[in-house]
Amino acid sequence: MNRLLRISTLVIIPVLALSLWGCDTTTDPASETDDVLGVEEPVATHDPLPEAERVVGVTDLGGGRVRVVGLLQYRADLDGAWLILEGTAGEDPTPDATVIAWVENMYDLDSACSTKGALVYAEGTLAEDDGSEPGPALTAEFVARADEP
Repeated sequence: MNRLLRISTLVIIPVLALSLWGCDTTTDPASETDDVLGVEEPVATHDPLPEAERVVGVTDLGGGRVRVVGLLQYRADLDGAWLILEGTAGEDPTPDATVIAWVENMYDLDSACSTKGALVYAEGTLAEDDGSEPGPALTAEFVARADEP
């Protein structure tokens, strides 16, 4: 029994140490480096939109790009879709709020947690709405707060 306890200890302690070592929550994502080049990746920040440009809806930016402004909402009932909806800043969108676009690549972006429920703007390309999704699909370059930094 004593031998089993020593073997278990020799296995459990290194595994526990490795698991704790890999869970460092103090890591600043802005300080991470690119594995290939060893160059720090800058964290992109986007200034709020001027008040005159905070018009809810879609604005054509030219060259196939658009800006979508609206309220950001996560909808688990739509297979985890992130929607940009019509609504008023500071108020929850109504259950039947019009979907301006759904951000098809939100999980590739860093801003989902900080912008949920906020007035946001996103820039990217908008696909035609074929009716199979909750609205037209937006491939966003970024999603940022429209009303504050």
